[in-house]
Amino acid sequence: MNLNRKSILTLSGSVVLAGAIIVGGIYGPTAWKVFRGQAETPKEQIVIQTPPVNYANPKTGDNKASPGNNSISPTTGGTATKPNPTPGPGSGTDSAGMKKYREPDLSLLNLAPSIEDFFGVSALSDSARTLSFGAAWNIHQYMDGYLFGVTSGPQMNESDIKKYIIFHKTLWEKQMENETNSNQAAAFDVYFRNLLNRGIDAFDAKDKIRIEQFHQEIHDLDSHLFRDDMSSKVYGATPFATKRSE
Repeated sequence: MNLNRKSILTLSGSVVLAGAIIVGGIYGPTAWKVFRGQAETPKEQIVIQTPPVNYANPKTGDNKASPGNNSISPTTGGTATKPNPTPGPGSGTDSAGMKKYREPDLSLLNLAPSIEDFFGVSALSDSARTLSFGAAWNIHQYMDGYLFGVTSGPQMNESDIKKYIIFHKTLWEKQMENETNSNQAAAFDVYFRNLLNRGIDAFDAKDKIRIEQFHQEIHDLDSHLFRDDMSSKVYGATPFATKRSE
């Protein structure tokens, strides 16, 4: 078989992407950084943001923004009052109370009836379900950390959260190309793609209101549509009914 330079590069790229997916399990930060490294050579290696974002001064109680702080101020730009942070999906903390990244826990997967029919024998595969659950879980953690600080979620800077969302969207689109019954889950597929697009656009525009709206949607998708977390706040931000009402 004759392979020209273009064919070899295309094949190599496919192998690298497949390796990123396999190594990353259900697509946490490790897989994302592997994938990112093939697409671009960043000037600075991301990802952890220190000192803490928007931390409170223990003596005065005032919130002080750290240098390079990308967190959202709830009192500027006409945004709504900052909601009380709800525990993200990863509960692990270190001795300083900083919440660490946690891999998605498939044992907590408990689909709401409103999306359950989109997955299964006649619709999307188990791989698609796992991928969408992992994307919602992962992005939700970093959104909590971005909006509410180090005690609410792991830290990632603003531009990299956008790239992280793009990463998960790319994996989802690749998965949908291989789904034989994707037309049976078109409503969820279109919603999920549009949700991730809204998040990308919100961070690209640095729009505080739209970033918070995206947070509310990804929160409800993760906490209620995928996990039915009875202890978590319901924003009512998705078009699908959750398993319970407030």
